[in-house]
Amino acid sequence: MRRTSGASGRTGAVVPGDTTVREHTAARRLGSLIVALLLALGPGLTATPALASCASPRPVEESMLLSDAVLVGTVTHLENGGRWAVVKVEERWRGPESLPDTIEVRGGPEPGTSTSADRVFTGERYLFFLTKSPGYFADNACSATTLWTDDLAAFRPSGVAPAPGTAANPPMGPLDLAVVLPLAALFGALVIALVSYLLILRSRGRPPDWMR
Repeated sequence: MRRTSGASGRTGAVVPGDTTVREHTAARRLGSLIVALLLALGPGLTATPALASCASPRPVEESMLLSDAVLVGTVTHLENGGRWAVVKVEERWRGPESLPDTIEVRGGPEPGTSTSADRVFTGERYLFFLTKSPGYFADNACSATTLWTDDLAAFRPSGVAPAPGTAANPPMGPLDLAVVLPLAALFGALVIALVSYLLILRSRGRPPDWMR
């Protein structure tokens, strides 16, 4: 409402129309604010649970030291939604000497339950990094377990025979000239400097400092 002033300058009556306009304006602003908040919160309210938040994967060498068993094997049977696997062991990289030719690997809990760190297997060959549990080996989505590729043959321990169909240990590759040449140049410069120093001392008839 708006108050009017008379000729004497005193405040007059309140005009009902102004109050209605201000109320409508405030209501519109409040409604716009609510809509904006709902739009901002909407993705968070409807989002699905996040997958496992794993730390950065460890290097293969470190994972081999920390695992109870490291092996190359092929999945031959799957259960529990692909989380439990029967694995044919083809290469034994680390683990108990009594490791059988076939083992059970569980990448999740019992049927009917699940966690965000469950690992689902496929019927393929893997490099497994496992933890020993009573009657089976445990794995999860945060371990270093990975599908086998020939690049992994570079980590195969000496004395382990490659499984059929896998790459043999790669031979020593050619020297990297981009690394070798600068080192060779530095070594040559040091040799030249040392020889020059000895020649100068010899011409002056003085032995090197370390021979005094």
